Amino acid sequence: MDSIANWLSSFQLNQEMLFIAFVMITTVLLVMTIGYVVIGVNSPLKRKLAQITTGEKVTTPAKNTKMLNTLESLAPLTSSKSTKERESVKTLLMHAGYHQSNALSLFYSIKSLTTIVGVMIALAMYVALPDNNKLYVYMAGCIFGGLILPDILLKRKVKKRQNAIRNGMADMLDLLVVCTESGLGFNAALRRVADEMVISHPDLADELDTVCVKIQAGKPMPEALREFIYRTGLEEFMGLVSMLSHASRVGGSLVDSLREYTEDYRDKRQQAAEEIAAKIPVKMMFPMVLFIWPCFFIVAIGPALITLSEAFSK
Repeated sequence: MDSIANWLSSFQLNQEMLFIAFVMITTVLLVMTIGYVVIGVNSPLKRKLAQITTGEKVTTPAKNTKMLNTLESLAPLTSSKSTKERESVKTLLMHAGYHQSNALSLFYSIKSLTTIVGVMIALAMYVALPDNNKLYVYMAGCIFGGLILPDILLKRKVKKRQNAIRNGMADMLDLLVVCTESGLGFNAALRRVADEMVISHPDLADELDTVCVKIQAGKPMPEALREFIYRTGLEEFMGLVSMLSHASRVGGSLVDSLREYTEDYRDKRQQAAEEIAAKIPVKMMFPMVLFIWPCFFIVAIGPALITLSEAFSK
């Protein structure tokens, strides 16, 4: 035991050993990637199950299908074991507009690819910059960036899509009021609004089209609208759903309810715009102090200071 302890205490970690360790890790990742790709593309079990399920001979998939299957085979590398985290990522993908059944596995596959690329970049930096003092910080940053980059891009996509849908709600409500006042029923008016907003607001038009399809399939209108709120994550429009549900349940006028909600929503948008405008002077103070005022003082006081310095020098 003493000899083993002495050997461990004399063991020192140098750059050559770190280089060997990174080479080993990269090699293992590459081998696992190739293995997952080969197993995902040429899995006899998957082919047999598909043949049993469909009862037909499975044909060779197209190039896009092969690519998707290959990409999905990388998902276990970074897939989370926590059910709560997987559901959270699935909800974010739904809010971003990805409703495919394999969206979660594709996301984790892309995350695996970016992580492998980060490891490759870190290894290349280790080889190219062996004497840099902050080399290990840069390497860790590359690996960590490759791991969290898909999450950041997904959250930005969700925020961008929600803002696009939120900006189109005012036009949707106005068109819905016009269509219902002209004599169309709510379902027909919703379909007409979805067709009219395909070019200006495609994300909102796609969601409205889904609502119309669900209503035509026999689902109640309030439930279809609640699912619309759940798919988009825009909880602030739950009041519209409650108002329409109440009006349809008690037999009230949908036109009057929509007109009142539209006026209230327009007032809220105006108040939000006024709040943003009120914050602008405070936000402009910092760039003015840092960039504008120094230039102003240089132009206003600079010539006088030069003249005084020349006078005192004589």
